[in-house]
Amino acid sequence: MDMGAGVGVDEVPGPAARGSGLEAAWWDEQCRDLPWGWRVRAGEWGRRDIPDPLLPWRDEVRAVRTPDALLRALVFGGPARAEGDQVLFVPGWSSTPYSWRKTLPVLASCHRTWYVETREKASSRLRRGDRLTVADMAADVAELARQTVAPAGRYGVIAASTGAVLALHAHALLDPPPAWIILLLPHVTAPVPVAAARVLQPCSPPVLEILRWVLLPGAGYVHRRRASNGLGGFYRVLRTADPGKLRQSLLTWQAYPGLDLDLLPEIRCPCLVVAASRDRLHPAAAARLIADRLPSGTFVDGRTTAWGHGHEMVATAVSWIGSTGRGAGR
Repeated sequence: MDMGAGVGVDEVPGPAARGSGLEAAWWDEQCRDLPWGWRVRAGEWGRRDIPDPLLPWRDEVRAVRTPDALLRALVFGGPARAEGDQVLFVPGWSSTPYSWRKTLPVLASCHRTWYVETREKASSRLRRGDRLTVADMAADVAELARQTVAPAGRYGVIAASTGAVLALHAHALLDPPPAWIILLLPHVTAPVPVAAARVLQPCSPPVLEILRWVLLPGAGYVHRRRASNGLGGFYRVLRTADPGKLRQSLLTWQAYPGLDLDLLPEIRCPCLVVAASRDRLHPAAAARLIADRLPSGTFVDGRTTAWGHGHEMVATAVSWIGSTGRGAGR
């Protein structure tokens, strides 16, 4: 389902409730005090950044209200298709649905999958001055889980890159906790170039927008050259990005002191940790360290980032869920 023509303070009841897949009265109550700037249009949330291969699998677009944000959740695979545990899928900082165009259809064929976007994504609606700290984004993950997969009782989490860090931070807030977790290319510290942070920090929103348009042609050229195997993340992010959010979240990750490894022994459910030893941005040593600290951690080296976004990865994940995750306790 696509979102309706628009959602705003003065136009809640009709199209918004139908397009969101929610009860009209509930939606009306949730949106009663929304700031005027929190508008959702079909072109923004419905299909603008969703590639064609994913559209047949996208069953619903859900608006998730948190105490200080409005967030998007895309549902792939309906109850008739998905027999396995429901999945909360938390993408990384620079991911868009396009980055997972090979993964989500295969996953959705056996698991109802909620692809959720935290507040740093372009789809979110924030009030002026709202924060983009790691704690805030982790709280988003917990609230997204509460309103999507938690009612099912049993579910798993698949989280990638910085999304994996957020999922680990959010674990203590998840109720019920996940039955299993898959961490794709996780970080201990986020590899944000100091030079990029220094260049972007003083830029005003108009300057950031100019930079975005300057970079788009070159990013599009690289994307077309790698069309057969490229992930498309950078170009797709630039094309649909909110430059202000990108800058603020980039500075947040640049200042992040690193994952508190003492949190990991508290996560007792089965965990599969996937590394890419040829990827400099996602050190395999960090993934192995996380796997070693988890009480029920299993380490797999997929060697490349493309493997971690492709059919082989999801086949490995589904097999592991069937043999280990589904049958194990929490």
